[in-house]
Amino acid sequence: MDITQIPEEDRVALKAALQTHIDAGEENPMIPLDVDLDGDGKADAIGLDENGELTVFSGVDLEETVYVSEGDDITGADDQQEVGE
Repeated sequence: MDITQIPEEDRVALKAALQTHIDAGEENPMIPLDVDLDGDGKADAIGLDENGELTVFSGVDLEETVYVSEGDDITGADDQQEVGE
């Protein structure tokens, strides 16, 4: 995926969001994508390169991004209560 395939309005918003994280003290913030662009089995992320331009980073773990959970994550079968408990 070429970053220019993202609409200009979205690129401006992504860059502004990343800059907000940088201004808050994060060194290399990345925004997770919900897709695996290169087929390596891990979702990719968008961040800024050394020139401050948007770029796609391959195979980034969710924990390495600015992902925020609101407590509504999907749980595994072992985490769910049995019916009637």
